[in-house]
Amino acid sequence: MEAGAAVMIQGIDAEMAVIGCMVIDPDLRPKIIDKLAPEMFEHPKLHKIFETATDLYWSSQQITYTALADKLPSYREDLIKMSQRVETLSACDQYIQIVIDRWRIRTMKNALKNILAQADFKTADESVELMRTLVGKQDEIAKMDSDASASFAEAAQKFTDWLKSNDAQNTIKTGFRSMDSAMGGFLRQSVTALCARSGHGKTDFALNLALRMAKNGFKVQYFTMEMTTNQLMQRIAAQMAHIDGNLIRDKKLSAGEISDVDMVLKAFESAGKINFVDDAKISTKVIRRYIELFRPDAIFVDHIGIMERPNVKDQYHALGMVSNELKQIAKENNIAIVELVQMNRQIEGRKDKTPNLGDIRESGDIEQDADYVMFVQPEDITDRQLTGEAWADAMIYLLKNRHGRPGTFQFHWQPQYHTFIEVENNYQGE
Repeated sequence: MEAGAAVMIQGIDAEMAVIGCMVIDPDLRPKIIDKLAPEMFEHPKLHKIFETATDLYWSSQQITYTALADKLPSYREDLIKMSQRVETLSACDQYIQIVIDRWRIRTMKNALKNILAQADFKTADESVELMRTLVGKQDEIAKMDSDASASFAEAAQKFTDWLKSNDAQNTIKTGFRSMDSAMGGFLRQSVTALCARSGHGKTDFALNLALRMAKNGFKVQYFTMEMTTNQLMQRIAAQMAHIDGNLIRDKKLSAGEISDVDMVLKAFESAGKINFVDDAKISTKVIRRYIELFRPDAIFVDHIGIMERPNVKDQYHALGMVSNELKQIAKENNIAIVELVQMNRQIEGRKDKTPNLGDIRESGDIEQDADYVMFVQPEDITDRQLTGEAWADAMIYLLKNRHGRPGTFQFHWQPQYHTFIEVENNYQGE
Protein backbone atom coordinates (compact mmCIF):
# COMPACT_ATOMS: atom_id res chain seq x y z
CA MET A 1 0.00 0.00 0.00
CA GLU A 2 1.33 3.48 -0.85
CA ALA A 3 1.89 6.08 1.86
CA GLY A 4 -1.23 8.07 2.52
CA ALA A 5 -3.59 5.48 0.99
CA ALA A 6 -6.82 4.80 2.85
CA VAL A 7 -6.70 1.81 5.15
CA MET A 8 -9.21 -0.99 4.72
CA ILE A 9 -9.38 -2.16 8.35
CA GLN A 10 -11.88 -0.82 10.86
CA GLY A 11 -13.06 -1.37 14.42
CA ILE A 12 -11.20 -3.82 16.63
CA ASP A 13 -8.67 -4.47 13.86
CA ALA A 14 -7.64 -0.79 13.99
CA GLU A 15 -7.11 -1.09 17.75
CA MET A 16 -4.89 -4.14 17.17
CA ALA A 17 -3.02 -2.34 14.39
CA VAL A 18 -2.21 0.62 16.65
CA ILE A 19 -0.63 -1.70 19.22
CA GLY A 20 1.18 -3.49 16.41
CA CYS A 21 2.65 -0.16 15.26
CA MET A 22 3.87 0.51 18.81
CA VAL A 23 5.72 -2.78 18.93
CA ILE A 24 7.19 -2.61 15.42
CA ASP A 25 8.34 1.05 15.30
CA PRO A 26 9.75 2.78 18.43
CA ASP A 27 9.50 6.16 16.68
CA LEU A 28 5.70 5.91 16.60
CA ARG A 29 5.33 5.22 20.32
CA PRO A 30 5.41 8.83 21.63
CA LYS A 31 2.69 9.91 19.19
CA ILE A 32 0.44 6.93 19.96
CA ILE A 33 0.79 7.27 23.74
CA ASP A 34 0.23 11.03 23.53
CA LYS A 35 -3.01 10.69 21.56
CA LEU A 36 -4.56 7.53 23.05
CA ALA A 37 -5.51 6.25 26.48
CA PRO A 38 -6.37 2.68 27.57
CA GLU A 39 -10.08 3.49 28.02
CA MET A 40 -10.31 4.37 24.32
CA PHE A 41 -9.91 0.68 23.43
CA GLU A 42 -13.24 -1.12 23.20
CA HIS A 43 -12.02 -4.70 23.57
CA PRO A 44 -11.07 -5.49 27.22
CA LYS A 45 -7.97 -7.46 26.21
CA LEU A 46 -6.72 -4.65 23.96
CA HIS A 47 -7.43 -2.17 26.75
CA LYS A 48 -5.18 -4.23 29.05
CA ILE A 49 -2.45 -4.74 26.44
CA PHE A 50 -2.27 -1.01 25.64
CA GLU A 51 -2.23 -0.16 29.34
CA THR A 52 0.67 -2.57 29.88
CA ALA A 53 2.55 -1.21 26.86
CA THR A 54 2.09 2.33 28.21
CA ASP A 55 3.48 1.28 31.59
CA LEU A 56 6.52 -0.23 29.87
CA TYR A 57 7.05 3.00 27.91
CA TRP A 58 6.91 5.29 30.95
CA SER A 59 9.26 3.00 32.91
CA SER A 60 11.77 3.25 29.99
CA GLN A 61 11.49 -0.43 29.11
CA GLN A 62 11.37 -1.89 25.62
CA ILE A 63 7.92 -2.58 24.17
CA THR A 64 8.34 -5.96 22.48
CA TYR A 65 6.03 -8.93 22.02
CA THR A 66 8.23 -10.85 24.45
CA ALA A 67 8.04 -8.11 27.10
CA LEU A 68 4.25 -7.89 26.74
CA ALA A 69 3.88 -11.70 26.83
CA ASP A 70 5.94 -11.84 30.02
CA LYS A 71 3.56 -9.37 31.62
CA LEU A 72 0.44 -10.94 30.09
CA PRO A 73 1.16 -14.66 29.52
CA SER A 74 -2.50 -15.52 28.86
CA TYR A 75 -2.56 -13.02 25.95
CA ARG A 76 0.23 -14.62 23.84
CA GLU A 77 -2.04 -15.61 20.93
CA ASP A 78 -3.63 -12.15 20.86
CA LEU A 79 -0.21 -10.54 20.76
CA ILE A 80 0.82 -12.58 17.73
CA LYS A 81 -2.18 -11.21 15.82
CA MET A 82 -1.18 -7.58 16.41
CA SER A 83 1.52 -7.29 13.77
CA GLN A 84 -0.67 -9.15 11.28
CA ARG A 85 -3.21 -6.30 11.42
CA VAL A 86 -0.67 -3.63 10.42
CA GLU A 87 -1.19 -3.03 6.70
CA THR A 88 1.45 -0.29 6.63
CA LEU A 89 3.21 1.78 9.29
CA SER A 90 2.48 4.93 7.26
CA ALA A 91 -1.21 4.39 8.07
CA CYS A 92 -0.60 4.72 11.82
CA ASP A 93 -2.30 8.15 11.97
CA GLN A 94 -5.41 6.66 10.38
CA TYR A 95 -5.44 3.76 12.84
CA ILE A 96 -5.21 6.26 15.71
CA GLN A 97 -8.07 8.34 14.30
CA ILE A 98 -10.30 5.28 13.92
CA VAL A 99 -9.73 4.37 17.57
CA ILE A 100 -10.50 7.92 18.69
CA ASP A 101 -13.63 8.20 16.53
CA ARG A 102 -15.03 4.89 17.77
CA TRP A 103 -14.32 5.88 21.39
CA ARG A 104 -16.06 9.24 20.93
CA ILE A 105 -19.13 7.58 19.40
CA ARG A 106 -19.33 5.09 22.29
CA THR A 107 -18.95 7.90 24.80
CA MET A 108 -21.72 9.94 23.17
CA LYS A 109 -24.06 6.96 22.98
CA ASN A 110 -23.58 6.16 26.67
CA ALA A 111 -24.02 9.80 27.66
CA LEU A 112 -27.20 10.13 25.60
CA LYS A 113 -28.58 6.98 27.21
CA ASN A 114 -27.96 8.48 30.65
CA ILE A 115 -29.55 11.80 29.67
CA LEU A 116 -32.64 10.02 28.33
CA ALA A 117 -32.84 7.82 31.44
CA GLN A 118 -32.86 10.94 33.65
CA ALA A 119 -35.17 13.01 31.43
CA ASP A 120 -38.34 12.23 33.41
CA PHE A 121 -36.70 13.53 36.59
CA LYS A 122 -35.25 16.77 35.20
CA THR A 123 -36.58 19.97 33.68
CA ALA A 124 -36.21 20.64 29.97
CA ASP A 125 -33.56 23.29 30.71
CA GLU A 126 -31.55 20.83 32.81
CA SER A 127 -31.68 18.22 30.05
CA VAL A 128 -30.63 20.81 27.47
CA GLU A 129 -27.73 21.85 29.72
CA LEU A 130 -26.58 18.23 29.94
CA MET A 131 -26.70 18.04 26.13
CA ARG A 132 -24.69 21.25 25.84
CA THR A 133 -22.09 19.87 28.24
CA LEU A 134 -21.84 16.71 26.16
CA VAL A 135 -21.42 18.67 22.91
CA GLY A 136 -18.92 21.02 24.59
CA LYS A 137 -16.75 18.12 25.71
CA GLN A 138 -16.80 16.65 22.23
CA ASP A 139 -15.86 20.03 20.74
CA GLU A 140 -12.92 20.24 23.15
CA ILE A 141 -11.76 16.75 22.16
CA ALA A 142 -12.02 17.62 18.46
CA LYS A 143 -10.14 20.90 18.95
CA MET A 144 -7.43 19.21 21.00
CA ASP A 145 -7.06 16.51 18.36
CA SER A 146 -6.68 19.03 15.52
CA ASP A 147 -4.71 21.83 17.22
CA ALA A 148 -2.58 20.30 19.94
CA SER A 149 0.39 19.10 17.91
CA ALA A 150 2.56 20.88 15.39
CA SER A 151 5.80 19.99 13.62
CA PHE A 152 8.82 22.23 14.11
CA ALA A 153 8.23 23.72 10.66
CA GLU A 154 4.59 24.52 11.51
CA ALA A 155 5.56 26.00 14.86
CA ALA A 156 8.33 28.06 13.24
CA GLN A 157 5.95 29.40 10.60
CA LYS A 158 3.38 30.45 13.23
CA PHE A 159 6.13 32.14 15.22
CA THR A 160 7.52 34.13 12.28
CA ASP A 161 3.98 35.14 11.24
CA TRP A 162 3.41 36.43 14.77
CA LEU A 163 6.80 38.19 14.77
CA LYS A 164 5.99 40.01 11.51
CA SER A 165 2.45 40.96 12.49
CA ASN A 166 1.55 44.42 13.75
CA ASP A 167 -0.88 43.01 16.30
CA ALA A 168 -0.42 45.07 19.44
CA GLN A 169 -3.39 43.45 21.12
CA ASN A 170 -1.56 40.28 22.15
CA THR A 171 -0.96 41.89 25.54
CA ILE A 172 -3.38 43.80 27.71
CA LYS A 173 -1.70 46.90 29.10
CA THR A 174 -2.58 48.34 32.50
CA GLY A 175 -0.99 51.78 32.25
CA PHE A 176 1.17 51.01 35.29
CA ARG A 177 4.42 51.60 33.45
CA SER A 178 6.78 49.59 35.63
CA MET A 179 4.48 46.55 35.62
CA ASP A 180 3.84 46.76 31.88
CA SER A 181 7.60 47.02 31.32
CA ALA A 182 8.36 43.96 33.46
CA MET A 183 5.50 41.79 32.23
CA GLY A 184 4.83 43.17 28.76
CA GLY A 185 1.28 43.66 29.99
CA PHE A 186 -0.99 40.73 30.76
CA LEU A 187 -0.48 38.26 27.93
CA ARG A 188 -3.50 36.64 26.35
CA GLN A 189 -3.88 32.96 27.31
CA SER A 190 -2.16 33.73 30.62
CA VAL A 191 -3.35 33.33 34.21
CA THR A 192 -2.30 35.70 37.00
CA ALA A 193 -2.69 34.79 40.66
CA LEU A 194 -3.16 38.03 42.62
CA CYS A 195 -2.62 37.14 46.28
CA ALA A 196 -3.05 38.96 49.59
CA ARG A 197 -4.38 38.54 53.10
CA SER A 198 -7.99 39.53 53.66
CA GLY A 199 -8.36 43.30 53.95
CA HIS A 200 -4.93 43.99 52.46
CA GLY A 201 -6.06 45.59 49.21
CA LYS A 202 -6.29 42.81 46.64
CA THR A 203 -9.83 43.74 45.50
CA ASP A 204 -8.83 47.42 45.36
CA PHE A 205 -5.78 46.55 43.26
CA ALA A 206 -7.81 44.20 41.03
CA LEU A 207 -10.40 46.94 40.38
CA ASN A 208 -7.60 49.41 39.58
CA LEU A 209 -6.24 46.94 37.02
CA ALA A 210 -9.68 46.16 35.57
CA LEU A 211 -10.66 49.81 35.18
CA ARG A 212 -7.34 50.68 33.57
CA MET A 213 -7.69 47.82 31.09
CA ALA A 214 -11.24 48.94 30.24
CA LYS A 215 -10.13 52.55 29.84
CA ASN A 216 -7.49 51.35 27.36
CA GLY A 217 -10.25 49.85 25.21
CA PHE A 218 -10.22 46.23 26.38
CA LYS A 219 -13.40 44.39 27.30
CA VAL A 220 -13.22 43.25 30.91
CA GLN A 221 -15.51 40.91 32.82
CA TYR A 222 -15.40 40.90 36.63
CA PHE A 223 -16.80 37.89 38.51
CA THR A 224 -17.53 38.75 42.13
CA MET A 225 -18.61 36.27 44.79
CA GLU A 226 -17.88 38.01 48.12
CA MET A 227 -19.03 41.53 47.30
CA THR A 228 -22.12 42.68 45.47
CA THR A 229 -21.91 44.74 42.30
CA ASN A 230 -23.23 47.71 44.27
CA GLN A 231 -20.38 47.40 46.78
CA LEU A 232 -17.86 47.26 43.94
CA MET A 233 -19.43 50.34 42.39
CA GLN A 234 -19.01 52.19 45.71
CA ARG A 235 -15.27 51.54 45.46
CA ILE A 236 -15.17 52.52 41.80
CA ALA A 237 -17.05 55.76 42.50
CA ALA A 238 -14.66 56.60 45.35
CA GLN A 239 -11.68 56.03 43.08
CA MET A 240 -13.00 57.91 40.06
CA ALA A 241 -14.54 60.88 41.87
CA HIS A 242 -11.80 60.99 44.54
CA ILE A 243 -14.35 60.95 47.35
CA ASP A 244 -13.86 59.10 50.62
CA GLY A 245 -15.40 55.65 50.28
CA ASN A 246 -16.90 55.76 53.76
CA LEU A 247 -18.96 58.82 52.80
CA ILE A 248 -20.22 57.00 49.71
CA ARG A 249 -20.98 53.84 51.68
CA ASP A 250 -22.95 55.83 54.28
CA LYS A 251 -24.60 58.01 51.60
CA LYS A 252 -23.34 61.22 53.22
CA LEU A 253 -22.67 63.08 50.00
CA SER A 254 -23.69 66.59 49.08
CA ALA A 255 -25.79 67.20 45.98
CA GLY A 256 -22.66 68.46 44.22
CA GLU A 257 -20.70 65.33 45.10
CA ILE A 258 -23.53 63.09 43.87
CA SER A 259 -23.50 65.07 40.63
CA ASP A 260 -19.71 64.60 40.35
CA VAL A 261 -20.03 60.83 40.88
CA ASP A 262 -22.78 60.62 38.25
CA MET A 263 -20.69 62.62 35.78
CA VAL A 264 -17.48 60.58 36.10
CA LEU A 265 -19.33 57.27 35.94
CA LYS A 266 -21.17 58.30 32.78
CA ALA A 267 -17.93 59.53 31.22
CA PHE A 268 -16.28 56.18 31.94
CA GLU A 269 -19.33 54.28 30.71
CA SER A 270 -18.86 55.76 27.23
CA ALA A 271 -15.12 55.04 27.20
CA GLY A 272 -14.80 51.79 29.13
CA LYS A 273 -16.15 48.31 28.54
CA ILE A 274 -16.61 46.42 31.78
CA ASN A 275 -19.21 43.87 32.80
CA PHE A 276 -19.94 42.51 36.29
CA VAL A 277 -21.22 39.05 37.22
CA ASP A 278 -22.44 38.98 40.83
CA ASP A 279 -23.19 35.55 42.31
CA ALA A 280 -22.37 33.85 45.60
CA LYS A 281 -21.31 30.65 43.82
CA ILE A 282 -19.68 30.76 40.40
CA SER A 283 -18.43 27.66 38.59
CA THR A 284 -16.12 27.32 35.62
CA LYS A 285 -19.21 26.35 33.61
CA VAL A 286 -20.82 29.70 34.46
CA ILE A 287 -17.62 31.51 33.52
CA ARG A 288 -17.55 29.75 30.16
CA ARG A 289 -21.18 30.75 29.49
CA TYR A 290 -20.59 34.43 30.28
CA ILE A 291 -17.40 34.51 28.22
CA GLU A 292 -19.41 33.20 25.28
CA LEU A 293 -21.98 35.97 25.79
CA PHE A 294 -19.65 38.92 26.49
CA ARG A 295 -16.47 37.93 24.59
CA PRO A 296 -14.05 39.70 26.97
CA ASP A 297 -10.34 40.31 26.54
CA ALA A 298 -9.71 39.75 30.25
CA ILE A 299 -11.64 38.40 33.21
CA PHE A 300 -11.18 38.80 36.97
CA VAL A 301 -12.30 36.09 39.41
CA ASP A 302 -12.84 37.44 42.95
CA HIS A 303 -11.92 35.07 44.41
CA ILE A 304 -10.93 31.52 43.38
CA GLY A 305 -11.14 30.09 46.90
CA ILE A 306 -14.93 30.38 47.03
CA MET A 307 -15.66 29.20 43.51
CA GLU A 308 -17.90 26.17 43.14
CA ARG A 309 -15.69 23.08 43.15
CA PRO A 310 -16.04 19.57 41.71
CA ASN A 311 -17.72 17.09 44.04
CA VAL A 312 -14.63 15.22 45.23
CA LYS A 313 -13.60 14.40 48.80
CA ASP A 314 -10.19 16.06 48.66
CA GLN A 315 -10.96 19.81 48.61
CA TYR A 316 -7.29 20.61 47.99
CA HIS A 317 -7.50 18.54 44.81
CA ALA A 318 -10.89 20.04 43.94
CA LEU A 319 -9.48 23.58 44.02
CA GLY A 320 -6.58 22.38 41.89
CA MET A 321 -9.10 21.12 39.33
CA VAL A 322 -10.73 24.58 39.26
CA SER A 323 -7.31 26.18 38.75
CA ASN A 324 -6.50 23.77 35.89
CA GLU A 325 -9.85 24.51 34.25
CA LEU A 326 -9.31 28.28 34.43
CA LYS A 327 -5.96 27.83 32.68
CA GLN A 328 -7.72 25.90 29.89
CA ILE A 329 -10.37 28.62 29.62
CA ALA A 330 -7.66 31.27 29.19
CA LYS A 331 -6.00 29.29 26.41
CA GLU A 332 -9.17 28.28 24.59
CA ASN A 333 -10.65 31.80 24.58
CA ASN A 334 -7.41 33.74 24.03
CA ILE A 335 -8.02 35.88 27.11
CA ALA A 336 -6.07 36.93 30.20
CA ILE A 337 -7.41 35.72 33.55
CA VAL A 338 -6.64 37.39 36.87
CA GLU A 339 -7.71 35.21 39.79
CA LEU A 340 -7.71 36.66 43.30
CA VAL A 341 -6.23 34.30 45.88
CA GLN A 342 -6.20 34.31 49.66
CA MET A 343 -2.84 34.00 51.40
CA ASN A 344 -2.61 31.60 54.32
CA ARG A 345 -2.17 32.86 57.88
CA GLN A 346 1.38 31.56 58.36
CA ILE A 347 2.87 34.88 57.28
CA GLU A 348 1.34 36.56 60.35
CA GLY A 349 3.52 34.45 62.65
CA ARG A 350 6.75 35.14 60.75
CA LYS A 351 9.20 37.82 61.70
CA ASP A 352 9.94 38.47 58.03
CA LYS A 353 6.61 39.42 56.43
CA THR A 354 7.95 39.24 52.88
CA PRO A 355 5.65 36.82 51.03
CA ASN A 356 6.78 33.72 49.19
CA LEU A 357 5.09 31.25 46.84
CA GLY A 358 4.41 28.90 49.73
CA ASP A 359 2.00 31.47 51.18
CA ILE A 360 -0.68 30.68 48.60
CA ARG A 361 -3.64 29.18 50.40
CA GLU A 362 -5.00 25.66 49.84
CA SER A 363 -3.56 24.50 46.51
CA GLY A 364 -0.13 24.26 44.91
CA ASP A 365 -1.86 23.93 41.54
CA ILE A 366 -2.66 27.64 41.62
CA GLU A 367 1.02 28.55 41.56
CA GLN A 368 1.81 25.81 39.05
CA ASP A 369 -0.92 26.86 36.59
CA ALA A 370 -0.24 30.60 36.87
CA ASP A 371 1.97 32.50 34.44
CA TYR A 372 2.31 35.35 36.94
CA VAL A 373 2.04 35.27 40.73
CA MET A 374 1.74 38.61 42.52
CA PHE A 375 1.44 39.45 46.19
CA VAL A 376 -0.05 42.70 47.47
CA GLN A 377 1.71 43.65 50.72
CA PRO A 378 0.81 47.03 52.30
CA GLU A 379 2.37 48.39 55.46
CA ASP A 380 0.40 47.83 58.65
CA ILE A 381 -2.30 50.50 58.95
CA THR A 382 -4.22 48.92 61.83
CA ASP A 383 -3.67 51.94 64.08
CA ARG A 384 -3.88 54.59 61.36
CA GLN A 385 -6.89 56.42 59.99
CA LEU A 386 -6.00 57.51 56.47
CA THR A 387 -7.86 60.62 55.32
CA GLY A 388 -7.27 63.38 52.83
CA GLU A 389 -4.21 62.65 50.68
CA ALA A 390 -2.54 60.32 53.18
CA TRP A 391 -1.34 56.95 51.89
CA ALA A 392 0.18 53.68 53.01
CA ASP A 393 3.24 52.25 51.29
CA ALA A 394 2.43 49.02 49.47
CA MET A 395 4.70 46.61 47.66
CA ILE A 396 3.59 44.40 44.79
CA TYR A 397 5.85 41.36 44.69
CA LEU A 398 5.96 39.64 41.30
CA LEU A 399 7.41 36.33 42.48
CA LYS A 400 6.67 34.31 39.36
CA ASN A 401 6.93 35.64 35.83
CA ARG A 402 6.92 32.86 33.26
CA HIS A 403 7.60 35.37 30.48
CA GLY A 404 10.24 37.57 32.10
CA ARG A 405 11.96 38.44 35.35
CA PRO A 406 10.37 38.56 38.79
CA GLY A 407 10.61 41.83 40.69
CA THR A 408 8.99 44.28 43.07
CA PHE A 409 6.91 47.41 42.49
CA GLN A 410 6.26 50.20 44.94
CA PHE A 411 2.83 51.82 45.21
CA HIS A 412 1.00 54.25 47.43
CA TRP A 413 -2.30 52.77 48.58
CA GLN A 414 -5.11 55.13 49.52
CA PRO A 415 -7.77 52.79 50.94
CA GLN A 416 -10.06 55.76 51.59
CA TYR A 417 -10.27 56.17 47.80
CA HIS A 418 -9.61 52.47 46.98
CA THR A 419 -6.74 53.70 44.80
CA PHE A 420 -3.23 52.46 44.08
CA ILE A 421 -0.78 55.09 42.82
CA GLU A 422 2.38 53.91 41.13
CA VAL A 423 5.71 55.23 42.43
CA GLU A 424 7.67 55.91 39.25
CA ASN A 425 11.03 54.40 38.21
CA ASN A 426 10.91 51.71 40.81
CA TYR A 427 11.01 48.35 39.04
CA GLN A 428 13.52 46.20 40.85
CA GLY A 429 14.15 43.16 38.68
CA GLU A 430 15.66 40.12 40.32
